Amino acid sequence: MKIRLSKLLDEAGMSQAELARIAKIRPSTVCDMYNNNCAFIKLEYVERICKALDCKIGELIEM
Repeated sequence: MKIRLSKLLDEAGMSQAELARIAKIRPSTVCDMYNNNCAFIKLEYVERICKALDCKIGELIEM
């Protein structure tokens, strides 16, 4: 599984810090997701990120 957060943030012109603030997720968690260094991801966080970036889960997570 690969998290495509870096690509989506680039396309949205948004920083990791801005996403963390909007999605109400700790910046370190966003950074880990950005760098694909996650052992697990809370579904709640995926939903918040998708809402903030106006994307679908399939655009964020690649199987």
